[in-house]
Amino acid sequence: MTTQPYSQVYRQFADIELTDYQRVIRTYEELEREIGRLDIDEYFELTVRYVDALFHSGAYRRHLLMVDAVIETTIENNILNYKGRDIFSHMLFCKAASAFRVQDYEQARHVTQELIKIYPERKLFRRMLRAIAFKEQQSLLQFGRAAFIFCLLAAALVIVVDLLLVDPFYPDEHYAMVWLRNDLFIISGVLLAGCFGYAWWKANWEASNFGRTK
Repeated sequence: MTTQPYSQVYRQFADIELTDYQRVIRTYEELEREIGRLDIDEYFELTVRYVDALFHSGAYRRHLLMVDAVIETTIENNILNYKGRDIFSHMLFCKAASAFRVQDYEQARHVTQELIKIYPERKLFRRMLRAIAFKEQQSLLQFGRAAFIFCLLAAALVIVVDLLLVDPFYPDEHYAMVWLRNDLFIISGVLLAGCFGYAWWKANWEASNFGRTK
């Protein structure tokens, strides 16, 4: 692809810093109709800048609406390498990351798994799948948090009962209350660490083994 700036629209973008994402977004949206009439080279370059700006500025839902246009253009025009990077895998990864950010884990998983099938040795994509698989275990993680909070509240109740009732009137039972309190603190930590540890292990196992030949 050539990047020779022929059009006036293209030259308007040439003066914008690559990292001035808000200005890129604003200018593109103001000139979207004109940009749609540009030749494929200029249209593609400006749209890539716009889509990247959406992603880097945190406009993930808008990014998801636009990124497919770039992906489709790379496929239709066989654009494998663009300015020194694999634009196809870059856009797919950003699509998965945006879906992850908006908690659309089903879409994020699907896109990431497709990336791993195409690029099985790219560690970045497996790390993404691990993060998705971890987040998908919300019921287990919520149980761990709830159990942790319950045990802490129970331990606090034991402390109050010990201070107000057991220690003043049943001093012989004081150490039993201390043991109970300590046990509840330990159980709360074990349950929280166990739930999160199991979720991480399960996610890591899936990410490491997805698509591997047996």
